[in-house]
Amino acid sequence: KKKVCVVGGGVGCAIAYPVLKKFHDCGAEVHAVVGFKNKDLVILEDKFRAASSVLKLMTDDGSYGEKGLVTDALKELIDAGNQYDEIFAIGPAIMMKFVSKTTEPYGIPTTVSMSPIMVDGTGMCGGCRLTVGGETKFACVDGPDFDGHKVDWDESLKRGKMYFDWERHKYEETCNLFSKEVQ
Repeated sequence: KKKVCVVGGGVGCAIAYPVLKKFHDCGAEVHAVVGFKNKDLVILEDKFRAASSVLKLMTDDGSYGEKGLVTDALKELIDAGNQYDEIFAIGPAIMMKFVSKTTEPYGIPTTVSMSPIMVDGTGMCGGCRLTVGGETKFACVDGPDFDGHKVDWDESLKRGKMYFDWERHKYEETCNLFSKEVQ
């Protein structure tokens, strides 16, 4: 019987849940580790609980579940003797990086979904370009799922920061528009 652990962070849980459910429906023993900033942002808890034999729910601030990061709970499960055939992680890139770094010393195959960096879905814009195993890949046409131990996380995270100032400006512009509509 296959034993897997699905790790989801924030809105990445919306993608992690169908993966977890499919493993469950195919007869695998499924453990889930999900993380959120706080209690108000928790989603799909009942669905995760129903389709997993173990659920670890983490919040950054400790307002719900256990306080800490998903990697804390994942390491705890591994160190408790759980031998996983595969780990599947989806969420913020920084979370997926550290999930991969957590599982690598144990030799546990780890699949990450790079869908959060996709833009146009055709490979034409290049926004989701990343290096996997020394080769250039596009998350939208070559993935979005990749071996987390082969992703060049430092490059990927650096590319993601290229848009930070523009995204911040657009966020503030939109929020200001919303506040004007309310008045």
